[in-house]
Amino acid sequence: MLRSVPALLLLLWLGSPFVTSIGARAQAAEQVEVVPARIAVNSRDSLRTALASLEVLLEQTRAKGDRKAEANLLGAIANSYNGLQQQQKAIETFETARVIWHEMGDSEHEATTVAHIGDVYRTWGFPEQANRYYRDALSLYPITDKAGRGATLNNLSLTYFSLNNRKKCLETLNESLEIFRDLRDRRGEALALANLGAAYVFLVNDPMKAIDFLQQAVTKLEVLNDLKSEAGAFDEMGMAWHNLGKSEMAGLSFQRSVELYQGIGDDHGEATVRKHMRNLGEQQTEASSR
Repeated sequence: MLRSVPALLLLLWLGSPFVTSIGARAQAAEQVEVVPARIAVNSRDSLRTALASLEVLLEQTRAKGDRKAEANLLGAIANSYNGLQQQQKAIETFETARVIWHEMGDSEHEATTVAHIGDVYRTWGFPEQANRYYRDALSLYPITDKAGRGATLNNLSLTYFSLNNRKKCLETLNESLEIFRDLRDRRGEALALANLGAAYVFLVNDPMKAIDFLQQAVTKLEVLNDLKSEAGAFDEMGMAWHNLGKSEMAGLSFQRSVELYQGIGDDHGEATVRKHMRNLGEQQTEASSR
């Protein structure tokens, strides 16, 4: 379960092993200034309510001619569309925001918007398109925006993972890890370590190295109280121990993952781990019967 990093981190569990950085990035702080705090976005109904309110605000903002606020609102509207799984509308709206940032000469916000488009394509299941947008974003980010670059590199690695490009996946993950460490961004570092662990489980097939990365990640995630990411790391660690033939250690890792998911009420995460346990148990049974 690879994790993505927003240029400020928001965990997204995909069906794959990585963690992602989606949604927040540099735009998020400014969106908070223009979106009323009472707007909740925790469900489809609240997303629809938020979207309606944002569209009213957008018309008012356009009437005032405030281009910066307009671009920020378009970003918030695009995120709402994406949350409602209206990906094409999300992309079109982000593209409109991108044009405004470009016309304003704001390369940092343009880069963030382009990276968001990459996020939409990636979670929509189009890694090649996402890869192109992430690389475009990297070419736009000012060299001083290390946070944006680190998050985008992390998410770019997810597309290389999906495309089974081991070399580029590891290169981009290591580059993002170096940036997060330079920034003393503990969360970004932890997620990059967890993603490296996942890559060494699923792409490289080096379970010992995977376990090393995952144990480092777990230590940091525990301090950060990021239980969901920690649960995912233990799930991946269980697979690594299984690949080493250490069934007892695998079982302990899977069980810890289940406990963490139960603790946060994540039924989907728990079900995923239990499915892994069943599948690996069946494999062991088949192997022992031969």
